[in-house]
Amino acid sequence: MATTTTVHALPRESRLPDLFLAALGIAFAGYMIFGKSFAYLGLPPLYAGELLFLLGLLAVVLTRTGLNLAAGLATPPALCAAALMGWVLLRTLAGLREYRVDALRDGAVALYAGYAFVLIALLLDDPRQLGALLRMFRWLARYAIPFAIIAFILGDVPFFAARAGELSTHLTGAVVLALVGLVRVGPGWVAFVGLGAVLAAAQNRGSMLAIAVPVCLALVAIGQWKRLAATLILGAGLLGAAAALDVEVELPNSDRPVSAAAVVNNIVSIVAPSSGGNLDDTKQWRLRWWNTIVGYTVHGPYFWTGKGFGPNLAETDGYVVGLENGGPTLRSPHSIHMTYLARAGVPGLALWLLTCAVWMAAMLAAFWRARRLGERRWEGFFLFIACYVASIIIDASFDVALEGPMLAAPFWTLIGIGIGAAMIFRAQAAPLPPDTPVRAKRWRGASLGALAALVLLAPWPAAPARAEETGAKAARRTLSNPSGPCLVLCEAVDRTIENLDIGPCGGEGVRVEHGRNVTIRNVTIRDTGNVGIYVEGSEGVRIEENRIENALSGIRALSSTGVAVDCNSVRNVRGPIPAGQFVQFDKVTGPGNGIACNIGENEPGRGVPEDAISLFQSRGEPGSPILVERNRLVGGGPSQSGGGIMLGDGGGAYLEARDNLLIDPGQYGIAVASGTHMTITGNVVIARPQPFTNVGISVWNQYAEPCNTVTVSGNSVDWRARTGRANPWWDGKNCRGTVWTLNRTLPLDPQREIAGQPACTCRSAGRVAPPETPPKTPKEAAR
Repeated sequence: MATTTTVHALPRESRLPDLFLAALGIAFAGYMIFGKSFAYLGLPPLYAGELLFLLGLLAVVLTRTGLNLAAGLATPPALCAAALMGWVLLRTLAGLREYRVDALRDGAVALYAGYAFVLIALLLDDPRQLGALLRMFRWLARYAIPFAIIAFILGDVPFFAARAGELSTHLTGAVVLALVGLVRVGPGWVAFVGLGAVLAAAQNRGSMLAIAVPVCLALVAIGQWKRLAATLILGAGLLGAAAALDVEVELPNSDRPVSAAAVVNNIVSIVAPSSGGNLDDTKQWRLRWWNTIVGYTVHGPYFWTGKGFGPNLAETDGYVVGLENGGPTLRSPHSIHMTYLARAGVPGLALWLLTCAVWMAAMLAAFWRARRLGERRWEGFFLFIACYVASIIIDASFDVALEGPMLAAPFWTLIGIGIGAAMIFRAQAAPLPPDTPVRAKRWRGASLGALAALVLLAPWPAAPARAEETGAKAARRTLSNPSGPCLVLCEAVDRTIENLDIGPCGGEGVRVEHGRNVTIRNVTIRDTGNVGIYVEGSEGVRIEENRIENALSGIRALSSTGVAVDCNSVRNVRGPIPAGQFVQFDKVTGPGNGIACNIGENEPGRGVPEDAISLFQSRGEPGSPILVERNRLVGGGPSQSGGGIMLGDGGGAYLEARDNLLIDPGQYGIAVASGTHMTITGNVVIARPQPFTNVGISVWNQYAEPCNTVTVSGNSVDWRARTGRANPWWDGKNCRGTVWTLNRTLPLDPQREIAGQPACTCRSAGRVAPPETPPKTPKEAAR
């Protein structure tokens, strides 16, 4: 008896996979060409990546592919990815109440793995979609990649915001796709993509390795030893010729020119110190940060949990970059492995590494099986997927890559395609599905519809404003780190830090090490376990308009030059000796150093301050002494050795204190303890009798260092010792050539002296410049 088979029309929901794959192709192209600008299309908090995932999830649900998803979960790579997602989700939920959107944003580093499961389900439901995906990758290689290279070259043109690392990974995928014969390209394409590879590789070592390693492995895997050797010889020859001709190209979007020297420096800096650009500086900065992360996880209290998802790791670890002119900060270390370790602890890092290793082993197993069976297209496809993913992992090992959707969405999509393709190949052992489109008309309509929807969702561009655009109008940021310094600047050059509220901190509020031309401005620092602002081994540091409260010491500069401390307010330093200064210069030398227009106040009982301003073993120059001028210092004691302004402590030369106002500063007012060419002039020193008060101004060599050429002139002193008697001056008679002239002893009113102190052009920190007098009209001038 004949059997009749009735074929029913496909339900309307079955079109959703086609729509999703169309949108996926557009998203890949958007991320390649536009980078972050494309990623921010959408309505917060649903941007392009989230909208695309929701579309894929809807396709999975409505096409009833739950059994296929369960089958995919039964594979070792999918199980590892699911475990990673679960652990990260738990750590994200733990920080959701405190950090809200930031927790979800940081947790997306693993939660984007949902893309993988969407692709697994859709491929197992309809293996023909694998052919559609292959066609998508061919289209991207032929057309999107050249546009991405052009966008990268243009750089500063609005909307083009792709990084060198992102371009490198997509270039690698396209090149391997061509090498294995899954896309045909001409010599013009090869030359242009080669140019793009050189431009990207010259930018940083991560981009260079992301291209070189997978492509070389692909050439070895397909047996193209001769082509690999020829490529290396040709590359070396071109590099040598470019070096000989000193060829150098400036890109609009990069501060590093493209040259043979740049490529060589990238290669050398991987294994050895390099003097090119700031390569060695950035490498050392990363290694220090990574060592800090290993310290508080592997060897510290965050072994099992990490610091969680939500906090800014750069801020909590004290390695902030990106605060110039109030701009956005870097949130994560330049390594996806360190991100997992810092945020999810050792279990998170182990699950991440296990997922990558198990997935890569599955791809290699499928590759070798396809080779044994003679399935060349399958063999090439698995090699393409493996190299593409390896390139992204390499780039993410050196940069902030998988923490954002620009590479996270493609990465997890490729992971899902690899798992689904391996399952299909193992079950069918059939030829790779043809790369002809499935329902071409629907593809075209779906592509146009998806593109129009994404464009209409948000004004173009929707990426955040650049740092320099925020300027002084940017909202103040808050940093705290109870377990260490809040902000560490190591080897920073031409950096401005401003508009911050810092504290509490277990260490320093701001720590600057071996910096050059660094400005710290309009920062509030409270409750630090160490110095408020600490500077060491630096040159050209300006510290101005800041407020520091409840710190061990206010500001300390060690072994530096060109340090200017102006218009700051420091309250209640805790001490005791050797700390407890408002400002201390320790071995500060050379021209351009000064401490001016600061206000220091100590309330009784709030600490044990020492010298309000201390110049220890510091030296100016004959034409450029270290100036301590127009500061207002109020309060001191009960230290029996600390006081107001100490010059020549431990020696020094060319130091000058002038026009300062000191009110009850401690055991003494202003003192010269040693050194040569010291000047104390025009100061007002006032003290009421207290158990620790001794003398107003003293010159007394207390060291083996020479002491001579000291001038004390034009000062006004009203000082009472602990006994109540007047004790304005003391000359120890052991500093040769000391001159005392035109000094006055008279009753002084502190409030009147504050009102009459010379004005400072400070905008904040307790000092306000006198209002500018409007220009006179010609008629007023004539009067």
